[in-house]
Amino acid sequence: MSLRFRLRASTVALGTVFVSVFIVLVIADRYVRQAGWPMRLALWATLLVAVIAILVGLVFERRQARSIAERSAELEQLSAELYRANRAKSEFLANVSHELRTPLAAIVGFVDLLREGAYGELSARQTGPVERIESSANHLRELVEQVLDLAKMAAGRLDVHRELIKLRPFVIDVAAEVEPLITKKGLAFSIAVPSTLPRIATDPTHLRQILVNLLGNAIKFTAQGSITMRAAFVPEGQVTAFAAAAHARPLLAAGGNWVALQVIDTGPGIDEKDLERVFEEFEQVNAGPRGDSMRRGTGLGLSISRRLARLLDGDITLESQLGKGTVFTLWVPADSPPPEKQLSSFPEITPSSAT
Repeated sequence: MSLRFRLRASTVALGTVFVSVFIVLVIADRYVRQAGWPMRLALWATLLVAVIAILVGLVFERRQARSIAERSAELEQLSAELYRANRAKSEFLANVSHELRTPLAAIVGFVDLLREGAYGELSARQTGPVERIESSANHLRELVEQVLDLAKMAAGRLDVHRELIKLRPFVIDVAAEVEPLITKKGLAFSIAVPSTLPRIATDPTHLRQILVNLLGNAIKFTAQGSITMRAAFVPEGQVTAFAAAAHARPLLAAGGNWVALQVIDTGPGIDEKDLERVFEEFEQVNAGPRGDSMRRGTGLGLSISRRLARLLDGDITLESQLGKGTVFTLWVPADSPPPEKQLSSFPEITPSSAT
């Protein structure tokens, strides 16, 4: 409709120009009659040239309009096909991932029965392979869960169920879940979460998943040193002072009170050019050898974590120095600040000072 309107408007404009030129030439003809026929012929030749030019312009304009209309229709068709293909992909991933969960759960269940001796005691020679089966099955189940989460988010089918939670016991509970993995690698682990932090209204399941992903990422890439988990209330106006990378996030720069949860490691760090790339789907930095699938993963953990954070009206920022370490900061909105006397504070921990 808009193209037709523009076409009609341009036709009217060209017609107006033609009529105006014709009137001007008729008036001019009355004044040049005394100059003789050569002058009058030149004048009307000018009119003829003007008419031809207008007609050529009109034809060209119509062809351009028709070409634009055809191109617009093609783009609309391609856009619709792309939308359908993307939706089909998301539904396929969701369905396949969902169907894979059942046999994987069965494998893990039978492995548990084997370890418990339900089918007879395992010999020392059998224990190792059964443990590897269990480890691989759990790893595969984790990857399937990640693909399923990604498909649900792409399809807009991931629900948020908010409730008030107290952060200190929540963070300690999450840390206890991954602490054995940290201890197994011989890393130091510390937690700094003040009890004076305000309660926050958020989805505890998604918040737990984000923190576990961030801690798991730190454990995966930290060969020696320490992992620190801390939280602090960050009042409006102090966001960029707490984490410099926050200035690049529009939601954080817009203001408001926040609770910042940080996971700090002393790993190899991330190059500046890769700071945003690590959040892209299926992107991996320092992924390790292809044969080491347990370390390589799918490249979805950080992408899912940032999507979940934004689903909770927050965000994730990243600061890192090569050879020093990395700081991931999860920002969760806080509705109201705690009492002034209870504002939490502790020494700033940066990748360079965490070593």
